[in-house]
Amino acid sequence: MDDITAIYYKKLKHSSDALNTIFLEEYHGFANKEFLNLTTKQSILLELLNANSLTNNEISNHFSITPSAATQLVSKLEKKGFLKREINVNNRREIIVHLDEKGKEYNQIMANFELYIIQKYYSKLNENDLENLVDLQQKLYNIATEIQQKEKK
Repeated sequence: MDDITAIYYKKLKHSSDALNTIFLEEYHGFANKEFLNLTTKQSILLELLNANSLTNNEISNHFSITPSAATQLVSKLEKKGFLKREINVNNRREIIVHLDEKGKEYNQIMANFELYIIQKYYSKLNENDLENLVDLQQKLYNIATEIQQKEKK
């Protein structure tokens, strides 16, 4: 690694951390206390279930965790009223996970929060800047996934 790359990384990390702090402060104004206590995996799972229901195995595969860990993840959210589980009528050994009322409320608040952030901050960037931001983020993501795949082999 060269010194220039390290300097840019540190600048990027500093600005990214500062921006995340601002967004987190904004989020605190939107979310109730119970939502603030969710882990990253729990939040991601709630967002995934916003699109459609998933089986325990699909959740396990998505997070690259064991089925037992997926069950624990679902159980914690189910106890808090965010999710509900049902037995698949077509395959009684399969459990289907759906959003419950708090999960739906969480996703609605997140949708409102995202719109707020877009209008307050991202709308100040022109289309070219937005396109560059997305392109660079995608490039970095592609590099990271490629390296991870090589390391797994």
